[in-house]
Amino acid sequence: MRSFQQALAAGKVVADFPFLKCPKCNISTIYRRCDQCHAIPVQYYHCRFCGDLPGPKCQHGEANKYKKQDIDLRRYFTDALQRLKSDIYPDLIKGVSGTANKDHIPEHLVKGILRSKHNIAVNKDGTTRYDMTELPITHFRPCEIRTSVEKLRDLGYVQDCYGKPLESPNQVLEIRPQDVILASSVEALDDTADKVLLNVANFTDELLMTLYGLEPYYRLNKSGDLVGHLVVGLAPHISTGIVGRIIGFSDTQGFLAHPLFHAAMRRDCDGDEACVILLMDALLNFSRQFLPNNRGGRTMDSPLVLTSCLVPAEVDDMAHGLDTAWEYPLALYHAAQEYRDTKEVPIPQIRKTLGTAAQYEGVGYTHEVTNINLGNRCSAYKTLPSMEEKLKGQMELADRIRAVDARFVAELVIEKHFIKDIKGNLRKFSTQKFRCVKCNEKYRRPPLSGKCGKCFGKLIFTVSEGSVLKYLEPSMSLARKYNLSPYLYQTLEITQRRIEGVFGKEREKQMGLGSWFG
Repeated sequence: MRSFQQALAAGKVVADFPFLKCPKCNISTIYRRCDQCHAIPVQYYHCRFCGDLPGPKCQHGEANKYKKQDIDLRRYFTDALQRLKSDIYPDLIKGVSGTANKDHIPEHLVKGILRSKHNIAVNKDGTTRYDMTELPITHFRPCEIRTSVEKLRDLGYVQDCYGKPLESPNQVLEIRPQDVILASSVEALDDTADKVLLNVANFTDELLMTLYGLEPYYRLNKSGDLVGHLVVGLAPHISTGIVGRIIGFSDTQGFLAHPLFHAAMRRDCDGDEACVILLMDALLNFSRQFLPNNRGGRTMDSPLVLTSCLVPAEVDDMAHGLDTAWEYPLALYHAAQEYRDTKEVPIPQIRKTLGTAAQYEGVGYTHEVTNINLGNRCSAYKTLPSMEEKLKGQMELADRIRAVDARFVAELVIEKHFIKDIKGNLRKFSTQKFRCVKCNEKYRRPPLSGKCGKCFGKLIFTVSEGSVLKYLEPSMSLARKYNLSPYLYQTLEITQRRIEGVFGKEREKQMGLGSWFG
């Protein structure tokens, strides 16, 4: 079943769900409040050997808070429509075939219907995120971020960087360390940040009213109304978010923020991608109980800790080396010409103001910029649709730039990405499960009949052959074109033989290098 509508037509779903019973209605429920009378249900437990239990302990150890159940989907759907006070619902409502968290706790169905209505996606932790390319910025003009002078004054920008009263949209302002300018490039293939966050705000307001019986919070009419509202900034592989305030939107696909803000989002500044979550969405919908039950899933890419106030001394010290001078002295260039130690010519830096009143302001710049929206507005990584095209563009740049060793780049691409992906997917293919296309039952080993033992449906792989093979030919072509080390090439050949041992050897086919890299 590929959508909620298909599951609704079947009438039920079979999966692991929480084992709860309402003390008033005496019916089972999968929610933390009864969907019929809204009373708090009692937790029951299940052991695969002992069966249903009133407590968590049994002779076999710790019993589960969940069990495999046949869920009457129409009952929960009817309740959701009653809460929404509407018989109209979206044509396509997406869902997942099962939950990955420890106790298999699902979200309320109302959230799924509203997300579909407002055309927003959801992350594993229950929040909606918008990804952007990180770009540091220290100064901006109101006209560059589509925010009026009056609105910026309300946000505290009463003077420009030269101390003059803010009156014109062309005056240069120094950005506050926790203010952010989000992406709104029309050249991007995805929806812009202002459109997505506006949809999230409307979703949040409707959720507050229908599911929680509260007043709406945002009450936004257009994307410009997002200015002044708070978001959570979060970098990949990190479990700490930081609160930021939206002050505008640029015409680029960049996440423009103070260097200290970027440093506060991650352990160091070696990345180039981060996301924002609307703060009320994070506070209302995030739950650690939704996170997958594995080490990485429980701790990474989720706002487990929230930093409300940025302290410059506590961020990664790479950002402390940012120069704050308005101009460089001639002595600096003479010292550079003579290859002298950089410490011999003192230049103002953020590190010299830490712990003082000047640590949040007073950053200068040495060159004027006509408009921050000029130049490339969107990364080619986002506009190129396939991995082959992305790789081809990367290697073309490596060939053109004299400061780059294209052979070394090719080795890194293969060693750090392609060969790990190939070997990992080959291992997954050999240990995969089989899935029934009808009832979604999974088998570690397929029955001898070749059909599902429950409904006699067709069994299919959960890992496809294509996922194993997709990077093999690009890797071999790269190794041949750039004459990579015999060790790496032989490693690829051994991997290819292993793949052929699983899938068989295809007929030889002549392919020139131009098929991949020109």
